[in-house]
Amino acid sequence: MKLNILSFNNPIWFMRQAGRHLPEYKEIRSKKESFIDFCFDYESIVKSTLQPIARYDLDCAIIFSDILVVPYILGQRIDFIKGKGPKLEDLEINKLLCLKTEKKRLEDLENCYKAIREVRKKLNKNKCLIGFCGAPWTVACYMIDGGNKNRFKKSKASVKTSKTQLKALLEKISDISTTHLINQYKSGCDTLMIFESWAGILDSEDYNDILYEPVEQIIKNLKSKNVDAPIIVFPKGIGRNIVEYLNHISADVLSIDYETNLKWVINNIKKDIVLQGNINPNLLLEGGSRLTAEVKKLKETVKGRKHIYNLGHGMLPDTPISNVQKTIRTLRT
Repeated sequence: MKLNILSFNNPIWFMRQAGRHLPEYKEIRSKKESFIDFCFDYESIVKSTLQPIARYDLDCAIIFSDILVVPYILGQRIDFIKGKGPKLEDLEINKLLCLKTEKKRLEDLENCYKAIREVRKKLNKNKCLIGFCGAPWTVACYMIDGGNKNRFKKSKASVKTSKTQLKALLEKISDISTTHLINQYKSGCDTLMIFESWAGILDSEDYNDILYEPVEQIIKNLKSKNVDAPIIVFPKGIGRNIVEYLNHISADVLSIDYETNLKWVINNIKKDIVLQGNINPNLLLEGGSRLTAEVKKLKETVKGRKHIYNLGHGMLPDTPISNVQKTIRTLRT
């Protein structure tokens, strides 16, 4: 069997492990003024992806990229404002539906696939490489609202006032995301992840149309193209609705956010679903006895079950390297 994240008993990696908390990342990041240019620069991708592996000897690398590559290749203008996050061009939903992939920007994306091939060559053959995309609803939130300043007020309103157009946009995003994941897989990624960062802002009555169907369509598309890679899903913020989520999504791994009780999840999710998470990134930042206690509790809670050690959200920018190292040591002893 081809090596992937399921080849390990208890692998360790961290969401946002590549990047902002590492001094070696800050050094190469300072050489590019624009973050989006950095995300499509071949050498920057390779170096950023491999840096946390060199420092921590983690079991998995995740390719350095961003979930907003989809609106970028569609031609929607994107700026990353320091300290505030992404800012996308303000376009009405009907104009978003008219966007088409731009040849020049697709060529930029080829640098990402070229970088994946190089990372796979440089990465130890006994470590896995994760590719990813944003889930359609999460990407649509940024495209419609232009950012998360108002907690995606326009996107939430579109569910009620423009559902037909919204579903068409989600389908468009699903198609492009499928192609992007296939290309990552063909380039050398052995595991794929779908980030649904803003699942929690939806009413549960809208889950089927807005969350379930678009993500499941991506997974079906991948399988129809013979993509033999485990699929990780991360529906952040939906709490105990993750049981119903998995009744509709045929994923292999469920990533758990840090606000969901892991013991409850274990008691309610069937054993053939591998779990991932859910260390609190705030405790990783804080360190000390509370972090040690949480990590030991996690190990005890998942004993006897295949589990991927990870955070319940992305690593925070000021996280001390010593805290990460201590966490890894505790998990491996």
